Amino acid sequence: MNHPETMQAKDLLTVTPEALVASILKRRAAAASSLPTTLEQRTEENNRAYQLANDARTSLKQLEAVENPDEGHHSVLEKARNVYDEHETFRRRTDSRLKKVKHAIKDSEEAIQFWSEMGEGGWGHLLEDAERLNEGGESSYAKLKQRRNEEDGQ
Repeated sequence: MNHPETMQAKDLLTVTPEALVASILKRRAAAASSLPTTLEQRTEENNRAYQLANDARTSLKQLEAVENPDEGHHSVLEKARNVYDEHETFRRRTDSRLKKVKHAIKDSEEAIQFWSEMGEGGWGHLLEDAERLNEGGESSYAKLKQRRNEEDGQ
């Protein structure tokens, strides 16, 4: 058999469903194996960013609270605002990256569970869908679209 990226249509017909599921599970597991390390790194990064933003916010509030500021205070205050803005932007970015990794972990877990069930013979619902289509019934997509239209109409 050719390498998967160079498979021809006739080669695809020789792949068994079990082999396909095993291949998908192997790839999913390999991709998921690096996620805990990435989660740890993103968590540490986010914690650092939170601390930097918090410290900058505290400094800024202290400078804003100064009564009777001298001539140089405005310049110091502006620099403190810029530092806070930079740290807050960094915190938001790290928070987003952390959420993305958490979502990837959840997605991987769900996919591995789904494909594991398929590997254990959980093909029933797919076969039911195929049989319904063979008999002229609606596809899953069409059924979902119809259900959404009915819900929107109510």
